[in-house]
Amino acid sequence: MSDQINVYLNEWNKNAAILGFINIVGDKNVKQNKDGIIFSESMLDNFSTKYFDYFINIYEKSLSYYKIVSYRKQIEYFEQTNFENFTEDSLNHLNSYIRDTVKYYLKSSSYKAAYPFIKLNYDIERAGKELTVVSILKTKDKFADKKNEVITEVKDRFQKLTKIIDYITSDDGRKYLAAKNVIYTVINKGWDGVAFLNTGNSKKDSYIEFEKYFVQPLKEYLGVDKSKYKFSCCSCQQPIKSLKNDTLSFLQKTGYDVARKNAHAWEFQNDLAICPLCKLLYACLPAGMTYVGNQGIFVNANSSLDVLKRTNNLIKQEVHVLNKETTLNLNTYGALIRSLNEKEERGYEYELEDVQVIRYQNETYRFNILSKNIISVIVNSKRELELLRRATFSSNKERFYIYQLVLERLFNSQNLFSLIHQLIVLKVTNRSDLYYQSIHIRNLIKINQNFLEGGINVMAELDENIVNRVWYVSQLFKKGYNNPSKVAGISHKLLNALRANDRDTFMDIILNCYAYMNQTVPIEFKYIFRDREAFKTIGYSFVSGIIGPVETKNSGVENDGE
Repeated sequence: MSDQINVYLNEWNKNAAILGFINIVGDKNVKQNKDGIIFSESMLDNFSTKYFDYFINIYEKSLSYYKIVSYRKQIEYFEQTNFENFTEDSLNHLNSYIRDTVKYYLKSSSYKAAYPFIKLNYDIERAGKELTVVSILKTKDKFADKKNEVITEVKDRFQKLTKIIDYITSDDGRKYLAAKNVIYTVINKGWDGVAFLNTGNSKKDSYIEFEKYFVQPLKEYLGVDKSKYKFSCCSCQQPIKSLKNDTLSFLQKTGYDVARKNAHAWEFQNDLAICPLCKLLYACLPAGMTYVGNQGIFVNANSSLDVLKRTNNLIKQEVHVLNKETTLNLNTYGALIRSLNEKEERGYEYELEDVQVIRYQNETYRFNILSKNIISVIVNSKRELELLRRATFSSNKERFYIYQLVLERLFNSQNLFSLIHQLIVLKVTNRSDLYYQSIHIRNLIKINQNFLEGGINVMAELDENIVNRVWYVSQLFKKGYNNPSKVAGISHKLLNALRANDRDTFMDIILNCYAYMNQTVPIEFKYIFRDREAFKTIGYSFVSGIIGPVETKNSGVENDGE
């Protein structure tokens, strides 16, 4: 019997699982073709170690483990500089680190469950309890007057912290503590309830529990005669002995408990069971997804395995870049968009075809089909999207990221008019919690124009020069009125007409305004009668221009920055 195992692309979660398996064992250890992979049975040896090593290496800097051990650099810096640069802020940071990081995590249940497997002669729990903050300074004391006493105490804490960090960074410490971190921050987003995620096994060796539940049954399955098996795996159609034990119920939000929810099955009889090979592969699903915070993403670009790998690996790379640049809320979106733009930045020829985007958010999966047209809109709007990345506003004590709101609408093939309207209304109110400018609204209008003309073809092409001219006209209009209160009132009336799709009222307001200024109505306004989308594009361009500060022609029309 050959020890070569074949696995083929299938539905999205199987594809994510296959990609996860490749990530875990390494590209060089599998043979890849267009439709799947072939690997040797020897890849199953010591698989649990490979499994955890992947997650620990990829997500290390987001783990509580790293929050503890990364402070070593601070200790070394202050010791090497003889504490010359140790300030009161440094003391506050040290105390916060001791109280909110070290002591907090060392007494957590997951850490306590790992201690028995770390074979070092050191009582870490006692060390955590005895570690205290440096509390020499009283309210009336000045740091400079007490610095020598403070430094003496800080040196003592550094000695204790060094021993704790040495314990945690030891081979066993990293192996088990970081593994506990990834179990409860990454792996449990993909599956739960079995192996080390079975509550009854929480205090057992996670590596052994993974081997017992996923790896050993597969090794046994590969070595037995399956000719008399009557059932087949619902994923790969390989023969299986029974439908009872190996079900999809352990998968998060995609499977169900067949024993307690048998009404979900046809005639209350479950026929969905998987073979041990697919069970192991599905355990790799979290390694195929890219997670950041409480979000995850997988792009099921399944025209070939190469495209699937390239797309998702680029997303993973971009997540690491974005982690350093901006907030976590933007990462899965930003990473996807940047990966779509790689054809320009790295010379890749991306196949513009419909792809399925799976996002994990708020403990559930969200599915979108990203059409060729929408991908084209995103690629063509690259610059405008980048300029929106730091634009935010608050509403009901919640912060919203305009970049994210735009992409959500594009993913759902929705135009941006309602968002544009909302942002202009908020801007007219002069609220202080709005972190965007009129130029950002202009970028939204440009993206929306790309969507309407190239994405779904509902609007006849509107020359960009016309939209730019409307922006310039808005600047002249503001100068002509030179009265912010009147302009605000006019803006509200125009916005009401736009919301009601009332071109006649909108034009009446424009005619009255220009009559008041004794000026001719600019010819650009004639295009509002072309169709509804042209009306709103020109209308919102004009209103967004009159609500901001007066800009010159160059800054308002030719430049994209403000």
